[in-house]
Amino acid sequence: MRLKSVWISEYKNLRDFTLTFDGDSFLDIFVGKNGTGKSNFFEALVEIFNFVFASTKRRSRIGFDFDLFYEIDGDDVRVRREGGQLQVNGANRSKIADALTPDNVIIYYSGHSDKITSTVDQYARAYARRNRKWTGEEAREFISIGAEYKEMLLSILLMQPDDCAARRYICQKLGIEVTSETVTLRLSPPRFKHSDVEVGDVASFLWGAKGQSLVFVERLLNCVRGEFTRDSIYDRGQDRYTIRINLELFREEFADASSSDLFRQFDNLKTLGMFEGLSIPIGLGDGRPILVGDFSDGQFQSIYIFAITEFFKDRNCITLLDEPDSFLHPEWQFSFLKQVEDIAATEAAQTNHVLLSSHSASTIVEANEPQIRLFEIADGNVSAVQRDKAAVVQSLSAGLITFSEREARLNIYHNLKNTNGPVLMVEGVTDEIIFETAWRKLYGAEVNRPFEILSAFSCTTLGRLMRSNEFYQDNQGRTIFALYDWDEAYNEWNMNHSQVVQNDVSRCLAKKRNGVDGYNLMLPVSEEHSCYGQVVNAATGEHYKSKSSFPMELLFRDAPGVGAHFEIDPTRPGDCQRFKGDKATFAKEIVPALPPAAFEPARPVFDFILHTIGQ
Repeated sequence: MRLKSVWISEYKNLRDFTLTFDGDSFLDIFVGKNGTGKSNFFEALVEIFNFVFASTKRRSRIGFDFDLFYEIDGDDVRVRREGGQLQVNGANRSKIADALTPDNVIIYYSGHSDKITSTVDQYARAYARRNRKWTGEEAREFISIGAEYKEMLLSILLMQPDDCAARRYICQKLGIEVTSETVTLRLSPPRFKHSDVEVGDVASFLWGAKGQSLVFVERLLNCVRGEFTRDSIYDRGQDRYTIRINLELFREEFADASSSDLFRQFDNLKTLGMFEGLSIPIGLGDGRPILVGDFSDGQFQSIYIFAITEFFKDRNCITLLDEPDSFLHPEWQFSFLKQVEDIAATEAAQTNHVLLSSHSASTIVEANEPQIRLFEIADGNVSAVQRDKAAVVQSLSAGLITFSEREARLNIYHNLKNTNGPVLMVEGVTDEIIFETAWRKLYGAEVNRPFEILSAFSCTTLGRLMRSNEFYQDNQGRTIFALYDWDEAYNEWNMNHSQVVQNDVSRCLAKKRNGVDGYNLMLPVSEEHSCYGQVVNAATGEHYKSKSSFPMELLFRDAPGVGAHFEIDPTRPGDCQRFKGDKATFAKEIVPALPPAAFEPARPVFDFILHTIGQ
């Protein structure tokens, strides 16, 4: 299954929009800043496939014209709708043959799209109407994965054999293990008209369920260890069945069933309104129990992603992952694409075409160049153009990253794996360039720097790392310094569980985290600096904390020939100075041209680091 091309007449900001899919990779990546049309393209695809699925049963409607060209099981299929007329492979039709449509379109949307939600809900209601007898014979084509699938997805993954790649990745990344051989399934009455459960009445078991849903639940009963009756697993007061599934018996009973088959069976119970919950006891590596609700959004996003690729890799599918990496831990963003490919690439290359949108530069760094398309807006029109990876990274980074990937060092996690010894982490890529230049200017290019300088990409990421016990555990034996600007980043500097070890603004405020070699530093600002008053109240001698205004560039405000790069900040009193212009140009072109004396304001940072590491 593979998309070959899509044409959209007009949908939101997509006008006369054409996208062609070249190559045979199972994964295509779409990138671009927010507002360029990535999500609109996914919404339009959802609308188109909703029309296609509906057209297998009746004449259907859609609010725009389109041309959809794809390959399925070796056959080319072109579905075109223009001027109210449906064409299939060039012939006018009122319906589409089932054999010509995908098995599934899977949607994962990390943000919020009313259009996607309403379209999928509309499909689900139509599906439910067709299954009022709740036999579960018809599998859903549209499947939208969201928060309501959390427990189900994690449990089904953990019920897979130990050698399942997705199961292995999840256990490794979350640091969990299964702590019990019993999985608990809870079933509630279906949303349709149904029978009351009567004790001793076999026909009323499972509220009178029939068809595939009944067959599946009866097979699950084969996985219950020990004596029980159908009446004993039913709670009349709560009108609920509780089935305690033994994991060993389950794997024997469903040895021939694929993970996608199992997901569809549980999902049918959910669609019919019977599925209330599926839980498996889990614990951390040290044995402490943990609940599903204890995981962060980012951690569960990885569960969604891995579950989708595992459960549908053997189906003819289109999978739409809209910014699935948006909440992922920075380190996970770097490894995200590799892990998806490890799970799905072999089998999915022929059956599952995954379309992924992202605006994470960290994710894109690990992508293969031919896979990347950049959404751009020019003259009010949206286009998706092929771009080399360096150009894509530059666009996603809002111009802050204009150097090679090696120079940019997009993520502190990624780079720590490739370095040794002490490290100074700074807020951004331009800060990294500036301090690398400062060392060369102050000490000479021939003098070895006994510590690394790496960018953490933002002050919030930097602060989160310095507060993370896991971060220090992963980097034992290393002394880590973090440098912050004088602005709201002060709040990140002022971490708990730490002690002030240097309380001098001119030498750089310094805090040490208790029990580890982690130091938070504030930019040094000498009393002689013209912008000293933007940090310290002259009347009281106290600094303004997070209300200060002294970013990295202001270190050079008093250097000769840089006045054009600064201006009075009209939003602050007292003729405060602020930087203006392009940070990357300033860091790469202006700063290196300054004389060594201009870098003296940065020397206290190096003095503190060298003293601390004994150099």
